[in-house]
Amino acid sequence: MESEAQRFFAHPRYWLMFGLPWPTTDPNVNMAEAAYVLAPPTIPPKLRDGLSRDAADLLGFVDLYASEHPKQRVVWFSDVTRWLEWEKGRSWSTLGVDWESALGELLHLPFLGLYLTISGRAYHHLINTAKCFRVTYADGFSEVLTDQEREAVHEAFTRTLEVDWPECVAAVAARGQLSVS
Repeated sequence: MESEAQRFFAHPRYWLMFGLPWPTTDPNVNMAEAAYVLAPPTIPPKLRDGLSRDAADLLGFVDLYASEHPKQRVVWFSDVTRWLEWEKGRSWSTLGVDWESALGELLHLPFLGLYLTISGRAYHHLINTAKCFRVTYADGFSEVLTDQEREAVHEAFTRTLEVDWPECVAAVAARGQLSVS
């Protein structure tokens, strides 16, 4: 039976997902551990209070984005970046946020997070902040990735996390490594 704490961690309001550097230049590698996901709504206030200004500000904007997009369960960092630029007329730079440092800090929090192995195509969508994103392949073929496909990738990640995240939380709880403080 799921405890109240386990339910809290297993079913967050949303997850934040961001791309890691693609680990190879080999064009034949189509899958790689190149994404990270965590659940900001479950980060305890004590841990948030100890974050750098950049990480705290980044999470604040992610929280604001999530509140304005309540149907979106998986928030990509690139979604927040697009929203800031396209809808708010701002950028991380104009907000004074060192987003690279902030994401690096979030990646190393002593808190539940998952590394994900994803396809190169999904990776292109995950990191894309452009209005029109053209991908050129090693053989010279190029194509524009569509917003419809981006949405389909979003939905696929949401379905995956809705199943895998609670299983991960259950495994952590079974090892006695889940606590609320």
